Formats: sequence, structure tokens, C-alpha cells
Amino acid sequence: MNYVMVLLVPFYRVDENIIACEGAFAAHLNELLPRIADWGDRIVIHSPSMSSETYRANKHHLAHIDCRKESIEYIHGPSLELSRIQFLLRSPFSIWPAIWKVVRTANVVHASASKDILKLFTIMSIVFAVIQGKKTIFVMDIDHRSSAKMSYKTGKFSRKSYLLSQYVYNPLISLQIRFASRFCNLVMLKGQALVDDYGKGRAHVKNFYNTAHDLSFVISEANLAKKITALDLPKKEIKLVYFGRVVEYKGIPDMIQATKMVAERLKNSGSKQDVSLTIIGAGTQETELKELVDQQQLQHLVIFKGAISYGEKLFDCLAGYDFLLAAPHSEDTPRSVFDAMACGLPMIAYDTYYYKDLSTTGTVKTVPWLSPDAMACAIIELANNPSEVKPMILACREFALNNTQKTWMDKRLAWTKEFLSK
Repeated sequence: MNYVMVLLVPFYRVDENIIACEGAFAAHLNELLPRIADWGDRIVIHSPSMSSETYRANKHHLAHIDCRKESIEYIHGPSLELSRIQFLLRSPFSIWPAIWKVVRTANVVHASASKDILKLFTIMSIVFAVIQGKKTIFVMDIDHRSSAKMSYKTGKFSRKSYLLSQYVYNPLISLQIRFASRFCNLVMLKGQALVDDYGKGRAHVKNFYNTAHDLSFVISEANLAKKITALDLPKKEIKLVYFGRVVEYKGIPDMIQATKMVAERLKNSGSKQDVSLTIIGAGTQETELKELVDQQQLQHLVIFKGAISYGEKLFDCLAGYDFLLAAPHSEDTPRSVFDAMACGLPMIAYDTYYYKDLSTTGTVKTVPWLSPDAMACAIIELANNPSEVKPMILACREFALNNTQKTWMDKRLAWTKEFLSK
């Protein structure tokens, strides 16, 4: 029996047995495999393949999986570089028949919505699974409904693109979620707003957190005590950090601007404190950001550390910072927020729906969207108010302890047993 996952997470086949993918997702697979015994002997992954160039550029922070050892089969889907026109032309003749064939081998099909409605890949596995009478698990990890407005405000979308996305694309994505909520055995949506709007009155529609950290990564009580005690000591430097993909929509230039503002205000106030922003990660915007830092002569404020593989080394590194910054220009639901919590690292973030939702945990201070000035004010405010930061640090550890990847995999397993047995 196969537990089939049709995903948009790109994989790369290194050789006959070894595949590579994002480290956090590899950890997810490692946790998932022992829990699917009732529904499959192995996991079959059908997903886009990354190019050799992409693999070589990101090899240092990808995880490598031995398929034979882990009972995983990888079936490559269309290339990530495939254009919409190419996808549309190939869909009826090769892409969709391949999905149909993979689904036929499945006992359970696990997939999500296709966010690009011109490249219907993942959702077709759900449609085919329903037609074939397979058990289905549907996952949606982002609230798409505000994306068009946000893209229009940031200049990413023209008015035409905004109208097209808002009144054509978004309704079609919503239709996919409504279809799944009606026909799938288990639906997991990231964000209570999605659950309220699409799953009201339906017990099989659940809100979830997609955490990746292990219990061993959570800051110890001893180190927590040291972190709390250090808040009351004179502080020479406010250490800020961002970690994750270095790509445009993450809003890293806003973080750099906020850091620059903090430095200027500290200097103007006569403070002897310094401030720095460390960027951990790699991506397509890295060169552009380094040029920005050079042009504005901010080398003393902004440090590029490169990518660090997911694991103990990353968590040890994060523990030394004061605040995590998040300034997404579009809706974003990164795992990094939970990794930060595990390190006792409070967050200062733009008030997108996801961070507003997380702010109820006491771990996040939100500021108005697209306002580096407001972010700078929040950084200074928190840095000067240990009494406000202490409960945030404590809340971070408490949340991380209660929301490890194992915790959420167990919850998902319980839901799977409950709703797939019906």
C-alpha cells in the first residue's frame, strides 16, 4: 500500500537511491513515515523536480534522503521551470495521466490546492483520488485571499493583474478549498480564519501548525535562565536576525531599513548601544541585498552569514540573538517562527494575518505592514523594556515545548485515524 504525497516541494534525484529536498521537509518525512503503517508500507512522493543548477546552488543546505533505507519512492513531476503555456499544453497528455497513474497505486492521497490555477498539479491528485474512491488528506498552508491586495500595494501587481487575481484566481483557489472541505476525509488549514470560513460546522476541517523542531532543540531551562538574567544587564548591542530564504517577498530590505533607523536613533539619543542584523540563508535576492548594503555603507550593521543546515548548529546560532524580524510583503507562514520560539527568540513582525494570529501566544509583537519605521520603534521599545521581553521569552519556550513536530504529527495521526476510518 502506498501513502501518496503530491507536492509542490521540489526534489532532486542525486542518484538511483538518493534524493534531495529542503531540510525541514526531510525532517517532516522522517517523523511521518513511522505513523503511516495503517495506510501504507511506503511514502510515494510525486513532485516537481529542481534543475541541476538549482541543486548545485542550494546543495549546502538541502537534506539528502536514502529512498531504499527510508521506504520512500520519488516520482518526478514537471520541472519547476516549466512555463504556464508549456504546462497547459502538456497537462492532458502527460502531466495529468501521470498523476492519475500515481493515484491509482495509493491507499491514501495527501495533497494541497494548486495556487497557480494555470498549473493545476496538486489539486488534480485530490480530484482523481475522489473519483477513484481513495482516502484523501488535503492541506492548505496559507490564506490566499489577501495576496492580490498586498501585491498591488507593493507594486508587484498592476491594476489589471490585481483585478484578475482578486476576481478570477482567488475565487478559483477558494473553489478548490470548498471542494476539499466537501469531499476529502481530512482537511488541515493553516490559520483559524480559513477554518472558520471554509470548515464551519465540519469536524474534519482542522487548524494546524506546521512545526519542524524537535524537543531536543528547545532551549534548556538553564540557558533560558541565563537569557532572562542577561536582560537586566547593560547591553552593548541589540542583535537582530532573519533566517530563511533570501527572496523578494520576505521583505528583507525593510528589515535592513529598520535596522538603519535604529542605529541612527540610538546615535542621536546619545546611546552607547549598537545594533546589528544578521541574515542567515540563501536565495535569489542575496546578491541584490549585498549590493544594497554596500551602496548604503551599512556593512557594519548587516551581516550575511549564508545558509546553515537545519539542525543543532542552526539552533545554537539562533540562541545568541535578541529578536527575530519578519517583514513579509505577502502572506507567509514560515516554519522559522517556531524554530525561533524554540530558541527563546521573540519576534517583531508585520501584522499579516498569520503573525496577528501568533501574537495571541505572547511571542510576537506586530507592527503595521510595510512600515520599517514602526519596526524600528518596536525594536527600540523592546530593547529598553526587559519587563516586556521576559514574558515573551518564557512564552516562546512554553509554546515550543507544547508544539514540537512530534506533537503535531501525533495530532495529525489522531485526526487521520478518526476521519479516514469513516
